Amino acid sequence: MVDRQRGFWIALVLALCLGPITLAEDIQGVQPAALDQPRVNVVVRRQPAGAVLTAAGGTFNVEAFLDTGASGIILSAHTAQQLHIQHEFAPTPDGKPTEVNFEDVGIGGSDKFDVSDPLFFSLGPYTPSANVDNPQAIPATYTQSVGPLRAQIGPLGNSGDFLTQLALADLDVVGMPALQGKIAVLDVRPVNTFTDTIRTAVYDAKLAAAFTKTKRHVKLSYASFARFTRTTPPAAAPPTLSSNPFIGPNPVAQGDATRDATPSIVIVHHGKSISGSWLLDTGAAASMISRKNAEMLDVRYVEGTFGTDNPQLQGVPAARQFVLSVGGIGGARKAAGFFLDELRLSTTEGQDLVFKGAPVLVADITVQDAATGRSFTLDGVFGMNFLVASCMLEGGSLLPDMTKLTPSAFERIVIDQPDALLGLQ
Repeated sequence: MVDRQRGFWIALVLALCLGPITLAEDIQGVQPAALDQPRVNVVVRRQPAGAVLTAAGGTFNVEAFLDTGASGIILSAHTAQQLHIQHEFAPTPDGKPTEVNFEDVGIGGSDKFDVSDPLFFSLGPYTPSANVDNPQAIPATYTQSVGPLRAQIGPLGNSGDFLTQLALADLDVVGMPALQGKIAVLDVRPVNTFTDTIRTAVYDAKLAAAFTKTKRHVKLSYASFARFTRTTPPAAAPPTLSSNPFIGPNPVAQGDATRDATPSIVIVHHGKSISGSWLLDTGAAASMISRKNAEMLDVRYVEGTFGTDNPQLQGVPAARQFVLSVGGIGGARKAAGFFLDELRLSTTEGQDLVFKGAPVLVADITVQDAATGRSFTLDGVFGMNFLVASCMLEGGSLLPDMTKLTPSAFERIVIDQPDALLGLQ
């Protein structure tokens, strides 16, 4: 009995002296640019069980990016025209209906969209075996339906250079409204061959929980960006928007009382450590840190180079810098990046995931409250380069060379919207 008591007190003293032990799993070699981003196949209807909208020649499938960084569903002007999707109109005091416009914010700034009439969307898997050409197979292929939802159509105008306009002309995006109550499963192993794509499937959360389990789980929060958008006329029905996932507490919560206890991302560089909330963005090929947070790590742009074709950073050796063109809503621009010493994610299992030498671009995504005029800048963006095979892009932006090809550290990525979890296997 004496020996047992003695052993107990020794163990207690050691525990009090040492404190809690945090385990960590190190991940090495992530490069600045993801080799792929997830996509899904989609059909569109005007009624829940109505006929599928088709283009000339009988084409009905829409291949769209599955983008957790998008608050809505975006159909390109070309797709909307081909499927004969109607635009939303609103009455005016003079009795003449006017077309509804919507202003959203993206990487390059803001851009305007038209708004569709209410639609129903059915999602199918993005796999080589998906039967997306056979009208008879539609019920069995496109099994996850959502709606009615109003989509954004566009963007309108001439944002960015010619190549950016060309890329956006046929860009269709399925954002968070389509993932409400769903679980998205991304098989990223095929990309490790450097010639294949992510296999993506979306399931009803109540039916999928049993076969979408993963080894590690990162808790997420959700933030609504609705107040940073504008609809014209103001009283018109806007497109359907849903909250976006963040690794870290809700960064746009108004008032400390509403902030949650979601663990923050922690970044470490040259002995300095800061934490923040980063957007989990499957639509981003690269990851980003805000200029303010970079400056807290003593990294800033060389004066006169920010926003130019030759951006450069000070506080980082030239050999540890890179430059990428970042494009999206609002246009495209070049940004400089560097490699953090560490980027840490807390998991619900108690074992941190530590990305060593984590590459991030220094770039701001800033939005402005339509009512108050106050602006808000994201701490950062956690992009697909941390989740899928990645590379270094070198040379021109049109046909860059891919070097330092690196396989993903994971086999499967699971985004569980209802339980607010990022699963990693």
